[in-house]
Amino acid sequence: MGVTHTTASADYLLGEPIPEEQAAAQNAALDRVLEHLTAVSVHAQLIKRLVLRCETKPDPFAETLWYPPQLIIYADAGWKVATISIGPRSGSYMVELARVGPENEPQANRVEVVPACLPSRIARLVAQNAGVAA
Repeated sequence: MGVTHTTASADYLLGEPIPEEQAAAQNAALDRVLEHLTAVSVHAQLIKRLVLRCETKPDPFAETLWYPPQLIIYADAGWKVATISIGPRSGSYMVELARVGPENEPQANRVEVVPACLPSRIARLVAQNAGVAA
């Protein structure tokens, strides 16, 4: 069962900025998921955000930081079906499946943790949640 947070900061929503190499590895992992989603006809969008830490006198050798990438899946009608991210320590996929109740009332997301070696399982979870036959 997913945890419900009543308040959230931008850091919670976007995650802590990570080094470029780590962001590239996470993008590659999400690209593997995209391939499986495409195979079962689920449309997804990969979101990447660049972050630069800047001071009044920026260091020319300052490290480029990125917010962790997310893979966001929408139904054809525009409703968000799922959000996929990479666990910062485990490297596992965190799949947040959107849920709605009676009369389309939003409910807390169902959160599944999927091992990094099983991106095809994500495609099945998302397809079932979106009502697509996988």
